[in-house]
Amino acid sequence: MMLREAAVALEEKQWVVNVRAAKDQLSSLLEQAAAGNEVIITSDGQPKAKLVPVRAARPAFRVDWGLLESLPAAPVGPAAEELIRADRDDRP
Repeated sequence: MMLREAAVALEEKQWVVNVRAAKDQLSSLLEQAAAGNEVIITSDGQPKAKLVPVRAARPAFRVDWGLLESLPAAPVGPAAEELIRADRDDRP
């Protein structure tokens, strides 16, 4: 029984249609994709395209300048040029 339920769940997640049927049923296929199902469109029996749900765009990254300014300053160390020169001078 568990295998049958898994097969039904798989069928609900992925649809396979040929290009002619996709032309006739585009609106319903878009609804299926929006509901979380994948729709594979075939031509001559070969998969050609996949309709998948669009993921919501992540919000833009925002810098909390107040937080950054409130943090203590990092200790000042040697400049990059000094570190590179010291590394090169230590090589044989």
